[in-house]
Amino acid sequence: MKISIVTPSWNQGRFFRRCLESIHTVPGVALEHIVLDNCSNDETPGLLAEFAARQDGVERRFIVEKDEGQTRAINDGFRMATGDVLCWLNTDEYYHDGTLETVANFLQLNPQVDVVYGDCDFVDADNRLVKRRRSFDFSASMLLYYGCYISSCATFLRRRIIDAGEFLDPDFRVAMDYEYYTRLAAHGYAFDHISKPLASFTWHEANISRQQKQRSREERSRIQATYSGIPGPDPLRRPIFDALAICWRGVRGLKRISGQT
Repeated sequence: MKISIVTPSWNQGRFFRRCLESIHTVPGVALEHIVLDNCSNDETPGLLAEFAARQDGVERRFIVEKDEGQTRAINDGFRMATGDVLCWLNTDEYYHDGTLETVANFLQLNPQVDVVYGDCDFVDADNRLVKRRRSFDFSASMLLYYGCYISSCATFLRRRIIDAGEFLDPDFRVAMDYEYYTRLAAHGYAFDHISKPLASFTWHEANISRQQKQRSREERSRIQATYSGIPGPDPLRRPIFDALAICWRGVRGLKRISGQT
């Protein structure tokens, strides 16, 4: 099995080494790492030169050119990728030891699964643990109304999804992963969950979700309006969406109390 990892990059060299180091040779898994760098002017060029020179069995493709934003860069990487399994890993994220082998083994044993996701740790800029984000077994309703509880850095897709023309929607700049997973679920793709931390996400002041909170709310509303199937104008549907979110928060709380997650 071959896994292709796509990394959009722009001026996050202070975190990037952890990302690059986490992609290393694992037994029985071929790895392709495609980095699309938007002409960074920090530590990134030096890091790319260092890792491009490594002869460790990882197939690396580093492309430095102006792009049209993170979402389009990820899509471009998906189009270049040659793996059986595809994923994206941002420069401020990194895989845990054993993750890629775990995912490859899981997908080989479960050929019916199209998308597999695991849990995620949040760390600060100094790589200290902030919180453990434990996910849930998949529910399309929970995803839509509770919110995107699936961490993109711990999510892996079968190639057949990309071959079917399912790419990220570049109209979404913050919630592109939320829209993508909701759309894939609506199109009938099968999701499954590995109850184990697979990656870490760095929580820092430059995170897009922290800088663009209003856009995040607007994109969330668009996703719910598109995929809910509930008719009527938005002012009438919004209380229904909010009520369903409260219900799913209750389910989440009960699951945590009972030790199911």
